[in-house]
Amino acid sequence: MTGSSMGERLAWARNQQELILQQVSERSGLAIGYISQLEKGAKVNPTIDALARLAKALGVTVGFILGEVQASAHDDVSAMLMNSHAWTIGQRFARYIEVLSKAEKDRMLLDTVEQRFGRVVDFLCEHFPTIFTRTVLAFQLGLSVRGLNDILERDCEVGAHVLQQVVSITGIPMHFFATGQLEAPAEMGRVSPAQVIQYMLPISMAAEMSLTPEQLATMIREFATSRK
Repeated sequence: MTGSSMGERLAWARNQQELILQQVSERSGLAIGYISQLEKGAKVNPTIDALARLAKALGVTVGFILGEVQASAHDDVSAMLMNSHAWTIGQRFARYIEVLSKAEKDRMLLDTVEQRFGRVVDFLCEHFPTIFTRTVLAFQLGLSVRGLNDILERDCEVGAHVLQQVVSITGIPMHFFATGQLEAPAEMGRVSPAQVIQYMLPISMAAEMSLTPEQLATMIREFATSRK
């Protein structure tokens, strides 16, 4: 949906929620015909009030409807550079982690990659509600809403590409998802997200087995040796 029109985005969001026009009309208080015209592109200048109502009814943001949210760049991951929000989001997330209790921080070390991913999604939707909703995030990550919900609610595996997209959008380092820590262990040195990606298989396996960071490091070294 890159470069999609407002009508296409409205239709996509409605279909992702499995809603018919009548349901969107009931939720938003807007006429069915009016919503249909917007989806078809016959009416291109909705009022701010109408946009706000539609955003709430569809579980998206006004920015999403207006085309300010970009889709996942599946063809070129490197093109997904840090956007203007990433630094702010990353700093806010660091402060959020800093004030957690020691017990909560220790619990994060035992979380799976998917659970840490879910924590980040919840943080984004709670702290930046005018920018992120689950539907908007699914769009940005190249997922269906059902696919995103499966990861969040059923602990289904999250792919390396999706994690890379989250890193690009939020500025939260890849090693947080791998280790549960914002600061990379000293022995990791300077590791780029691209370098971490190739080791997502052992990282995912280690998360499923609840290995310690030291055991994970050993597994990664063995994995790297086997690839030579």
